[in-house]
Amino acid sequence: MEYLKRLALLISVIILTIFIMGCDSQSDTAENPKEGSKEAQIKKSFSKTLDMYPIKNLEDFYDKEGYRDGEFKKDDKGTWLIRSEIVKQPKGKVMKTRGMQLYINRNTETAKGFFVLKEISENNNRVNKDKEENTK
Repeated sequence: MEYLKRLALLISVIILTIFIMGCDSQSDTAENPKEGSKEAQIKKSFSKTLDMYPIKNLEDFYDKEGYRDGEFKKDDKGTWLIRSEIVKQPKGKVMKTRGMQLYINRNTETAKGFFVLKEISENNNRVNKDKEENTK
């Protein structure tokens, strides 16, 4: 009788162990593909966005879709503003900034922009030297 109780206890422990291990391995396989697919989707989204750079032709911008809300007409592609600036300060000299702004009208497929030079002195008074250069 005691032998049967020990055998039943041993079998139930083995079954319980197998059940717990089976549930654990199923949860791992169920979670990993979901996380992997999310990560893959994020990587795919970033690569889709970044594959277009560097731009060799401005006409590539005209076909891109941006954010749209109710204020846009159906055929209105909008105007994009691209701005870039760099600041340099050699030792013992005045801080100088150089930058540009480019307006890309996607409806008329034209681009217009200007170049900006600024000097910032020690007393933080800005002296702007704006120079406008139209580009088409």
